[in-house]
Parts: sequence; C-alpha cells; structure tokens
Amino acid sequence: MIKINLIAERKAAKAKPGAAQKIETGAETQTVLLTGILLIGVIIAGVWWWAKNREMADWQQKIRVAQVELDRLVEIRKKGEHYKKQKERLERQIQLVTDLKKQQDVPVHILDQISKNLPEFLWLESLSAKANQIDLKGQATTYNAVSNFYNNLTGSGYFKNVVLGRASEGAQGVGFTLNCTFSPPSEAPAPAESDS
Repeated sequence: MIKINLIAERKAAKAKPGAAQKIETGAETQTVLLTGILLIGVIIAGVWWWAKNREMADWQQKIRVAQVELDRLVEIRKKGEHYKKQKERLERQIQLVTDLKKQQDVPVHILDQISKNLPEFLWLESLSAKANQIDLKGQATTYNAVSNFYNNLTGSGYFKNVVLGRASEGAQGVGFTLNCTFSPPSEAPAPAESDS
C-alpha cells in the first residue's frame, strides 16, 4: 500500500510562499543594483564627456589665441622684410655715394699732381682722362718748358708711360700733346677726405 505523508506536503506548501518572496526580493535587489551600476556608468560617461568637451574648448581657445599671435607675427614679419629691403636699398645708395666719392678723389688728385708738375711758361689747353689714361694738349713759350714738363711728370712717381706726342712751333709758342697713365705709388699718402 502506498503511504502519503501529508505533513511533509504541508511543510512544503508553507515554505513555497516565503521562497517566492525571497526570489522577488532578490530580483528587486538585482534590478536596483543594475540600475545603480547603469546610473553610475551614465554619470561617469557624462563626466568624461564633459571633461573632454571642456578640454576641446580649451584647445580651441588656445588655437584662437595662437592664430591671433600668428597673424600679429605675420604683420611684424612683413614690416621686417620691408625694413630689410629698405635697409639694403639705403646700403646700396651709401655704397654708390662712397664709390662716387672715391672716384671723385682720383680726378682731383690727378689735377693736383699735374698742377704741381707744371713748369713756368707752360699752360694746358685741354686735359681728358678715361679711367687712368690721361691725354694732355698745351702750349709753352719754349721747347725747354715742354721738356721740363715731361721730366717733371716722369720723375713725380705718379705718372707712368709718359709719351711726348707731337710738338710744333706756332705763332703763340710751342704746341704739344702728351699722354700718360696716372698710377700713384702704393706708399704715397692717400688724399685727405673732407668732412663735408
């Protein structure tokens, strides 16, 4: 015969409602826990997004500041290049004036040396110079004056290749031509520059 234990069933029946309550409480706890984790994750993501957004805004501000500085420096560089070109132009002009002044000193020095070597009773009618090559044309009262002029130029140390051209007697005296090269000696003192 089969025996049925009803007492055990009653205990089991009594235990079932409490177990269901435990299951329901555990599910609620898990839901709250998952919701809390999800909420914490959302908060962390929001804070991270805010921090990155703030960092990006800071970088954009730095870029704007750098762009303004770059624009300012580009303008300064343009001004610097303009001043550099202006300086180079002024230096070229100064060099040109200096070269002209040096070239001006040579003709003055040539005339000074020729006048120092002119003997009495001799005068020049024309003088032409190309670079350092000089052509002279003049008159003298005697052949001796022409000869003295030739000797003075040759002995001065400032004139080389002195060649007496044609000398002929005319109504006003002796006409002559002479050509030479102006070549100041290296140890000769340079002409003093004026302060004007």
